[in-house]
Amino acid sequence: MTDLARHEPFMGEAIQEAKKGDPALTSPNPRVGAVIVEDGKIVARGHFERDGGPHAERRALQTLNRLPRSGAIIYVTLEPCSTHGRTGACTDALIEAGISMVVVGALDPTPAHRGNGLKALQDAGVEVVSNILKHECEALNPGFAGRIS
Repeated sequence: MTDLARHEPFMGEAIQEAKKGDPALTSPNPRVGAVIVEDGKIVARGHFERDGGPHAERRALQTLNRLPRSGAIIYVTLEPCSTHGRTGACTDALIEAGISMVVVGALDPTPAHRGNGLKALQDAGVEVVSNILKHECEALNPGFAGRIS
């Protein structure tokens, strides 16, 4: 099985999770979904619910309600943030939780942030795969060109 074939179904689940977000509540931020996978099974889900609230990655970790098992993978529709805004950097949360691999749909469209989340994860030894169902992930937030905060 190719990596693409292995990752697409789980990213599809993350996309469905993102669709639970109401753009009127998430604005000015994008809708984002995440699923945590252990041993080929989804064990937790999360989506960004409202501006100022926990991001999808943090919601999925909260839903899991324990540390992820060794080898856990998180699928997230948008590159995890690496900035320390109101909720803290999602990259820090993923690294601290011990996530082994992060699979990303679309990169952060914000020019000053694009790629920084992936680099922070890679620098910490986390395996990163990007651009899985990229167009479908980008389509979750038409017109979203990034957020300067």
